Amino acid sequence: MCVTAAVPLEQLLEGSNGRYYTAWQVRRRLRIGDWRRCLRQRQPERHLVETDDGGLLMLTPVEPADAPRWLEVRIVGDAEVAIDTRRRSGTAREAVSPRRI
Repeated sequence: MCVTAAVPLEQLLEGSNGRYYTAWQVRRRLRIGDWRRCLRQRQPERHLVETDDGGLLMLTPVEPADAPRWLEVRIVGDAEVAIDTRRRSGTAREAVSPRRI
């Protein structure tokens, strides 16, 4: 995993969909209503959220050192954004802006 700024990463979470999210991305999706909190388990820490399409997504914290090499965390303003560098079309700006279909 690559972090593009010398800032400590708050938290990195792995989703049951195979994607990775920073704590900032999770808070933002909950705040704007893309996700709704369902359950939180403290030991081991896990979060279950409902997505805007009605699906369930389990989020589990991971150590940044254990993240795959293709994952990059970028700092965009005051946001920490997890980027899958295997996807050619994704940019940091797209990752920060919500996509509504």
